[in-house]
Amino acid sequence: MNVETMQTDRRRQHLIFIGLFLLLQVIFIWRSFYGFNTADEMYFIGCSERIFRGEKILIDEWNPTQQLCSFLLHPIYSLIRTVMGSTEGIVMASRFAYLVYSGVLTLFFYLRFQRRGYASFGPTFLFAIFAPFSICAMSYNSIEFGILPVLLAVLSADMEHSVPEYILCGILMAVIVLANPFAVLMYAGYGLICLIATVRGRRRGTKPEGVLQFRNFLWMTLGAGIILLLFLAFIFQRGTLSEMLANVPHIVGDSEHQEGYLYKTGRYFHLCFKNYKWMFVGLLFVYGATLFDKKRYSHSSVYMILAAVCVVPYLIYYGFVFEHITVNYQMLPLAFWCLEAYFVTEHKEKRLFYGWYLPAMLFTMIVQYATNTGIVTLSVAYGMCSCVGLIFAADWMKEERQRWQCARRADSGGKAGLCRAAKRRRVASLCVAGVLLIQFAGTFWLRMTYDWGDERGWLLDTRMERGPLKGVYTTRGTAEWYANVLDELDMLKLTADDELMVVGVAPWIYLYSDAGCGNYSTWQVHEGSTQLHDYYELHPDKFPDVVYMAHWAEEFMACDLSHLFTDRGYTIVYRGTGTVLMSPERGAAFMAE
Repeated sequence: MNVETMQTDRRRQHLIFIGLFLLLQVIFIWRSFYGFNTADEMYFIGCSERIFRGEKILIDEWNPTQQLCSFLLHPIYSLIRTVMGSTEGIVMASRFAYLVYSGVLTLFFYLRFQRRGYASFGPTFLFAIFAPFSICAMSYNSIEFGILPVLLAVLSADMEHSVPEYILCGILMAVIVLANPFAVLMYAGYGLICLIATVRGRRRGTKPEGVLQFRNFLWMTLGAGIILLLFLAFIFQRGTLSEMLANVPHIVGDSEHQEGYLYKTGRYFHLCFKNYKWMFVGLLFVYGATLFDKKRYSHSSVYMILAAVCVVPYLIYYGFVFEHITVNYQMLPLAFWCLEAYFVTEHKEKRLFYGWYLPAMLFTMIVQYATNTGIVTLSVAYGMCSCVGLIFAADWMKEERQRWQCARRADSGGKAGLCRAAKRRRVASLCVAGVLLIQFAGTFWLRMTYDWGDERGWLLDTRMERGPLKGVYTTRGTAEWYANVLDELDMLKLTADDELMVVGVAPWIYLYSDAGCGNYSTWQVHEGSTQLHDYYELHPDKFPDVVYMAHWAEEFMACDLSHLFTDRGYTIVYRGTGTVLMSPERGAAFMAE
């Protein structure tokens, strides 16, 4: 193939990619108008809104999950919020911001893999189609599962990096740590590997490659230090060291995430095996047979067929049958099918395996330490392995095709042997095509139809016309409930002088109301929580004069936590879609109006 033909093919590849990329963006823009996630998405935006209103990270906000990366999102959110002038329609604006973020990363991954030809479409479009939890919002999930692959893509590239590039890598690592503080374990482990490689190289009189040099790790640390300094400056611009020291113990003592690391390590393996039991049983036999087979490369098509048999039922089940948070579960099986492709490829992509796939797999354990949602989040993390694993599958297919062509030219094994090999190759090709088709079809289907916290897409037929969710479609019943709650909030005439606490998972209420957040988080209040008492002891100015019970009014009033208010003379002044509890002074003013 001459240079001109190669350039023509490459231009055709780029044009096809651009066409598919733009088509997906149009589809995703349309899709963004559907689905009312009453919990997580609203909480992510609510954290940014609290900071925009002047509240303090690590002081006013006690939920540990989103607030650190809200520092990263603050400039973007502030720009959007300032331009809009209010929170009217802020959810749609946030979703569009996510699409820009996802689109930029998609372009980056294509540029990283473009030299591999059409094989670059696999990891690029799998990343583009999949949205963690089917929540199109800027959050710690979208940041850690988006930026970590970028970092690994850079460090695993077969090239020498400049000092500014290592500093930039350090900045990316700091971003990941802000999204998931446990990622500092991964960074420390990488530093230890660099130190060992550098010391070992000096003893042997050799020089390790750039990404393993401890000097370059220090440049990365400088980049991470820049983000740390900016973060500390932002915190201490609003609060003091004594305030932070008083509040941080309560933040790290969050009752939702208190489980021992030994327990979480064991539970990691238990959850993976529990949800993919027969897949792992089958793959362990396939892996074992592969590694002990001295002719594994000649028999590779057989092993890939067997591996496909193990994973396809789970891809179908979690992609099209299972109904509980299914959007994440179907990202894990592909990672282990691609691992078999790596085992049976003779000329392996070791840089991608050790520089991307393996660190991403180790990161899934770090995710387990940080989360309390178990396999739901672990399977998302495995998506980082699945994306790069598609390169292993492409390399195996290319190698298998070359092996077949060589066998045909040499006529090895005779006509009978070639016939058997041809059948195996056709079956293997069908299995590969089937795995990829089911994976991409399932991922796209779920992106189009699944809404975290809402009904399936075809049931979302009513548009909300005001408030933070203006322009979003949901079910008729949910839209009516939403409108009723807004009417009741308008009736309360809350101002910036009020402090509001919401009972139930409804962070979007804080986005609509002008009142301050009289709670340690816009997330839900647990009936048995002692944090609320501690929070008001440290923040007496945040004690709410209005409690709006969007859910669980009877349960809340019957639990011990309600005495925090009733003992102070708080009474129920309104029962409707929600139930309203007010302080004596605020209640008297409300009833007089």
